[in-house]
Amino acid sequence: MFQILIVDDEFIEREGMKRLIQKYKLPLTVLEAENGEEAMGLLRTHPVDILLTDIKMPFMDGLELCRQARDLLPELTIMIVSAYGEFEYAQRAIDYQIFSYLLKPIDVNEFIRAFTQVIELCEKDQEQEKEHRLLGLIHAYQHQALHPGGEVTSGIDFARHRVQMMLIDYDLPVFDAEQDRVPVMVKSAVATPFEYVNVNEHQSLLFFLLDRKGQPQMPEPAKLLEQLIRADDGRVTLVAGSLLNEESELAAEFKLMESVLEDKFFYQGSTVLFTDGSQGKEELSDTISKLMDTVYWHLEMKDDYGFRKGVELFFKTVDGSGQHSAIYIKYLCTQLVSKVWETSGRDDNQAFKGMVEGIFGSKSLAALKAQVHEVMAMLGKEAEEPSAEQGKKVIKDILKLIEDNYMSDISLKWLADRVFLTQTYLSYLFHKEVGQTIVKFITLVRMQKAAALLRDTHLTIAEISQQVGFMNNSYFCKMFKIYHGCSPAKFRETAG
Repeated sequence: MFQILIVDDEFIEREGMKRLIQKYKLPLTVLEAENGEEAMGLLRTHPVDILLTDIKMPFMDGLELCRQARDLLPELTIMIVSAYGEFEYAQRAIDYQIFSYLLKPIDVNEFIRAFTQVIELCEKDQEQEKEHRLLGLIHAYQHQALHPGGEVTSGIDFARHRVQMMLIDYDLPVFDAEQDRVPVMVKSAVATPFEYVNVNEHQSLLFFLLDRKGQPQMPEPAKLLEQLIRADDGRVTLVAGSLLNEESELAAEFKLMESVLEDKFFYQGSTVLFTDGSQGKEELSDTISKLMDTVYWHLEMKDDYGFRKGVELFFKTVDGSGQHSAIYIKYLCTQLVSKVWETSGRDDNQAFKGMVEGIFGSKSLAALKAQVHEVMAMLGKEAEEPSAEQGKKVIKDILKLIEDNYMSDISLKWLADRVFLTQTYLSYLFHKEVGQTIVKFITLVRMQKAAALLRDTHLTIAEISQQVGFMNNSYFCKMFKIYHGCSPAKFRETAG
């Protein structure tokens, strides 16, 4: 339900509009005022979504009310209804960004048409406000433009629900082209109610609402992943989070999901990952062998960071799966040690034989892991990372590439190829040095460039959208409001 404030000095006119709202079951609760001064008092003390005002009233007329209301509440939706239809009133109304101008006596069809449109607008604003709040929470800080100085809440009723978050990550920027694709695809696979927010053009975050009183209807990640895969979208990664009981847990869980998402580089296809370390419980064909192929590739590329991370992921996967025999896991470890041995150029067969015997003699997974790490340490595969100076040089080059190419469809792979690093290592290094993912940083740069173009040029919003790398103008406007707290048009008006 939305709240409307009806302002008219004639009681019968207010009653007539209230009856129309009730008769046609419009989702509105009504506040009333007899003049502009009374209306301003209500606007200061009540949450109002729509202001519907007459023009000719005592104490403060409707146009002055519109001016003061717009200054007080820049995003308020304002409608005028008046018997005075002269051009001068309509022209002045435009200055105050009036959504609709209705003439008395009210034409019922025109009334319904106007209110259908205004309710749709309010619903869109409400959805964006919800996304605004959710993004502010999951990042555990408020963007400078996200409700500055105020406390952000998710709007989720944690007294009634527990929440499971799932992060959808596409290699391609699918949400730029189809920003509202998630609800339709998820509803066809999952019966559990959910909220969602597009984090950027590559990622969408789901908040599944599990009833505390009833039996939780847990969504099935594998079934959802299957629904999300489309041939033209490239690889899809789904990160399934743990059950959360409090709003304060959202930010930490999202941070963990972003960390787990880095493991996607070790899987060759679309994959489900888990924040609770249970990777492998899903029936993923050839998971281990494909993972090991990627680990070996990092070894051949001399990416020690990627290799070490891949080995850790291997042990995490076999530990959580319960699907693989001890003999098979030990065999894979001997293969791993053999590859490391060959890469190092060692030819001491007796020493190698001793390592293999140590692996097969391990009595637990922990002991097996210790054996493998001992070999890696001995052969220099747990050496220090490249120097801080080298890392800063790489990041400087990446920032320059982003600055020069933000208007194009740049990706992590494109950037990694240009600085001769693997995606795994570049992703790690960028996050370490800059404090956020490359995808987030590119979106932030585009939003900053868009703000500068709105301030300093007369380009249309559609032209600016294209110049900063967005295919879809409406998606650009949506993301701009999330980052800057207002629409591009409002930003330009206030910046001017």
